[in-house]
Amino acid sequence: MEQTSVLGHGIVSIKSKKPGRTIGVFCNVHGNEPSGRASLRRVLDNYAIESGTLVIIDANPEAALLDQRYVTADMNRMFTAELLASQNPHHDLARAQYLSKLLPELGLDCAVDLHSTSSAIKFPFAVGFTGADPVMELCPIARISGWNEIFMAGTLVEWLCKNGVPSVTVEGGQHRSQSAIDVAEHVLLSVLSHFEFIRLENPILTEPQKSFEVIKHVTVGDAVSFKFMKPYASFDELAPKEFIAADETREYLAPAEAGYSILMPGDQTAINCGRLPDAYYLIKEIQM
Repeated sequence: MEQTSVLGHGIVSIKSKKPGRTIGVFCNVHGNEPSGRASLRRVLDNYAIESGTLVIIDANPEAALLDQRYVTADMNRMFTAELLASQNPHHDLARAQYLSKLLPELGLDCAVDLHSTSSAIKFPFAVGFTGADPVMELCPIARISGWNEIFMAGTLVEWLCKNGVPSVTVEGGQHRSQSAIDVAEHVLLSVLSHFEFIRLENPILTEPQKSFEVIKHVTVGDAVSFKFMKPYASFDELAPKEFIAADETREYLAPAEAGYSILMPGDQTAINCGRLPDAYYLIKEIQM
């Protein structure tokens, strides 16, 4: 029989009688990305936890109640030493500080952080930092490596990896799409069955997946005047020197060499309102 316990605000554990690993599943790091929670509910409705301890973390419940990416600022950029040590935090930073104090006490062996995307993507993907390989290999979707503090400082998954918890971020698809829920569920089934948390009738076979490396993080110069030259989706291939976007500060061009693609192009409205400083990322496929 499973034992359910509340470990903190928005944090619940499901512990089986049989010993095993402790795995964390994060939902609502961004409050307007409900697919993670929906996929987790589907898994728990259909499978019993047969060994180990599953820890469910509702990362930013206040943002989720507001159905917003964040309350006042992006919590998924706040897991830096400087911000976590700052005084008199409000809203999202206070939540990040709360998690940073509580999570090390939970004894997580690994973790999966479930997200969705504002723009369309050609296929779902997993993001991992140094130390994430044991979990990345279990994700039956494309994988992107090469992330570090230069490209994306202060993410929860980066912080977890630095603290010895192999973790991945799963980008399942566009917000509120059925496919995003399906992808998140598929990843959870793969990870949980591998560690014998659940029993599947047919094991999930993780076939070779496309692998990419992040080459460059491009940030917005002037938010108000920034404009993409056309709609972009993640993994769209770029022509050499392709004119991607422009604002009053400069033009944004693809590299002169062929072989680059765009990843996570920012939502135009969110950029223009100053809510999203990230323009896009440049990636290259790793030929295995």
